[in-house]
Amino acid sequence: MLTQILLEIMSAVVLFLLFFWLFIYYEILNEGKGKARVKNLPRIAMVIPTLFEGDDLRLSVESVLASDYPRDKIKIYVGLNKATDEKTRRVAHSFGRYGVEAVDTGVNGKAAVMNYVLKHKVKEEFVATLDADSMADRKMLRKLIVPFSDKGVGAVAPSVAVYNPKKAVQLIQKYDYIFSIVLRKAFSHVGNLLVAPGPGSMFRLSALKDIGYFDERNITEDMEVAIHLLTEGYKVENVIDAFSYTIVPDKIYALFKQRGRWYTGFFYNMLKYRKKIMSKDNHGLIDRSIMVLIFTSVFFSIIALPLVGYYIYVGISYTYNSIANVGLTFSLQTLQQEIINVGYSWSVLSTLGILLLVFGIYSLFYALNGVTKRIDAVKDTLGIAVYTTLFSYFLGLTWLYGFINGTIFKKKVAWKIANRN
Repeated sequence: MLTQILLEIMSAVVLFLLFFWLFIYYEILNEGKGKARVKNLPRIAMVIPTLFEGDDLRLSVESVLASDYPRDKIKIYVGLNKATDEKTRRVAHSFGRYGVEAVDTGVNGKAAVMNYVLKHKVKEEFVATLDADSMADRKMLRKLIVPFSDKGVGAVAPSVAVYNPKKAVQLIQKYDYIFSIVLRKAFSHVGNLLVAPGPGSMFRLSALKDIGYFDERNITEDMEVAIHLLTEGYKVENVIDAFSYTIVPDKIYALFKQRGRWYTGFFYNMLKYRKKIMSKDNHGLIDRSIMVLIFTSVFFSIIALPLVGYYIYVGISYTYNSIANVGLTFSLQTLQQEIINVGYSWSVLSTLGILLLVFGIYSLFYALNGVTKRIDAVKDTLGIAVYTTLFSYFLGLTWLYGFINGTIFKKKVAWKIANRN
């Protein structure tokens, strides 16, 4: 009896989530119709904080110089960390002839470097940030400026994709970033975009001043600044077809450290702003009911995808062992009977779960087509299959790690900077 009640509750939740996300994706698909353009483009500043990026910094600066935004309306600042190595400094200064200003901040920490440049150099009304291992698409800046016609917008985030993936670890991240593109747009539609990614986000400078700039003690300053802006009543938007590209880790351990830091920072920032988010007097833009939906969706995604992978593995193992032990003909008869049994025991929850999974996979293909403009039927199907099964275990582990660090231990992850000069 209790099991049946639980199944019915889960069925209702999954059904609601399915229709909720279908509605959001319908809004996304129709967003481009009648999109406005800015006739008189304002001056903007591009701030690129550095540490040990070396030649990767060259790619970042060159991508901004190649932008279709009027060159005389972009001022590029390369913020040099106190610990920035000599090679990166030489690269930064080499662009002086193009009007790029290398700013020796004398401080440590990404947020501290950006704040120094913002406070001492930037005079423009709008400022974009770009990690020194990331590149801006040619049309990114022109597209990001459009939502600022709404005076309530404090920040606008781009869609971030993986730059030139080669190794297996990078290739699987390609699909993870692609899924995040659609997911991030969905969150912005409901006013709950909780991150303004370092690779390419744009801000209204007055909004940053209003909240005291970036939190220099926060390891995930791109999450903190978005949440802070929302709690103070500013909108954080996303432009799904404004792309930036970032170099991602090529080793599992490096990837685990990166994701562990991200998810620790997520839960840490949720705790930091929990009183403002949950307060009845909250005049910010974070909708508590939507937050519940987001956490529920993440929970179902984490537990559902590994289960799918597990059952696929069990099915393949069972079939292989059956054929090996009793022969192909008998195994096919047994498999046929199992399929019939599954059909008779099929539940509403099973149907909804499959629909939600199919919808999620469709979303991946939709975003993939938007990024790459073409789909390799075999390669991309295989890649998405690996992502939705095997990689989900890794994501679940890093989310759990982040939850334990950020809530139970309340750990503040800190950058460990060693001077390479």
